[in-house]
Amino acid sequence: MESTLSNSPGLPRVSWLDAEPMPLVPLADEDRAYPYLAIIRRYIGGAADAGIHTEARTPAPAATPDAPITAADCLERLAEADRVFADWLGPLQRTAAEVAGVDSSRMAEALNHMHHASRRLTMCDAVLLDNVVELARVTIDEQVPGDFIETGVWRGGVTILLRAALNAFGDRSRNVWVADSFAGLPAPDPAADLREAIWHHLMGAVDGLRSDLAGVRESFAKAGLLDRRVRFLPGWFADTLPAAPIEQLALMRLDGDWYESTRVALDALYPRLSPGGFVIVDDYGLPTGCARAVDEYRAVHGIDAPLTRVDGQAVYWRKPW
Repeated sequence: MESTLSNSPGLPRVSWLDAEPMPLVPLADEDRAYPYLAIIRRYIGGAADAGIHTEARTPAPAATPDAPITAADCLERLAEADRVFADWLGPLQRTAAEVAGVDSSRMAEALNHMHHASRRLTMCDAVLLDNVVELARVTIDEQVPGDFIETGVWRGGVTILLRAALNAFGDRSRNVWVADSFAGLPAPDPAADLREAIWHHLMGAVDGLRSDLAGVRESFAKAGLLDRRVRFLPGWFADTLPAAPIEQLALMRLDGDWYESTRVALDALYPRLSPGGFVIVDDYGLPTGCARAVDEYRAVHGIDAPLTRVDGQAVYWRKPW
């Protein structure tokens, strides 16, 4: 199905699909911006024919055959979780599957989406990527001051797209901040949030979404987008975000999954978001504590800007002018 930005004020109705490959150079005109971004989107989506041709690119190694995670595998992991978290599950008289809110088939589908054998640099689908580009374009067109950041980048796909958007829409001043532990998701305390702790255990099947800083840098370089305007913040959010040398933000995209990761990011970064800037929360609709962190923060700080749903998972709001 063709994806377009058809109902956004000030944005053209342009298809993302079927664009011809073109050189990766700074862009400023409308006719070239969206075809260029279509190439970047195919690249971060794992397409072998994305049209990326740079000197930095090296031939990709042949994919190692890797068996998918099956529902039977997930049943074993859920049974193991029953044992690991027995002290917390017992008083509730519930199983790990019941607390996690997922059956083995759905769990297998979710974990395979994150599997290390995938060539994808992002788990975001077209709707989520449309949203990132749309809001980046609005901040650039309306000259909202500040940089872009994503907290929780996995393999870097969304931040690569954000850096490409600066080229596409003629911005020459903003930075893109790439914040991740590069050590996987932190382990939640089961006494504080049992559901998150169980999910963390289950995601051991995909190494807890661990990514590699050198690999993310290489992915930027292959797209011709690794420069001084790409700034890395490796480490746990509580250690890196409060003291990060970021003066202003125009767009912050939070993808930390858990309650604590989301709350730390909001506490550290929202005060630096410029009026007119956007907050995107990727995991608001997931069965974790992310939504609770967002709702609590907004209530404490009297934020009544409407939450706009991107899909069943992500939401965003705009900081009032």
